[in-house]
Amino acid sequence: MDPEVDTRVEQSLDFGEIMTGEGLQQIQLGSPNMGIFHIRALRTQRLLVSLDADTELTHESSSINASVPIQLYANYTNDGVDNYLNSEEMGSTLETIVVEAPPHSPESTWSSMYIYIYGDIDMGNVPTGVYRGEVVLTVIYE
Repeated sequence: MDPEVDTRVEQSLDFGEIMTGEGLQQIQLGSPNMGIFHIRALRTQRLLVSLDADTELTHESSSINASVPIQLYANYTNDGVDNYLNSEEMGSTLETIVVEAPPHSPESTWSSMYIYIYGDIDMGNVPTGVYRGEVVLTVIYE
């Protein structure tokens, strides 16, 4: 069977509405607001995975020069089970991960990997409005 990978966003990272000047706001690993990527691949397939994220959120209006610092972290499971409690921390560089068979179906041809995104922002005294940033997940498969 030829290698194949299917990646989708299961849940977007969402800090919600935060008031100006509220200071440090955190989304912990396991929070209902954390982001979740789901990667479906062949069992035993080797993936090269990297996560690149902005270090600040910028105001949606280009006429407003304001930003909010953001620090994001990622954990993953690679055994077909969506369980952040059994996840491992993902490094800050290109990481080699082998997709393992699901424990409930060890002979399965397909399995999954889950990546959990969480972190914190520091909401200073910035103009009100919507602030945005980007998280890019790169998956290279062999």
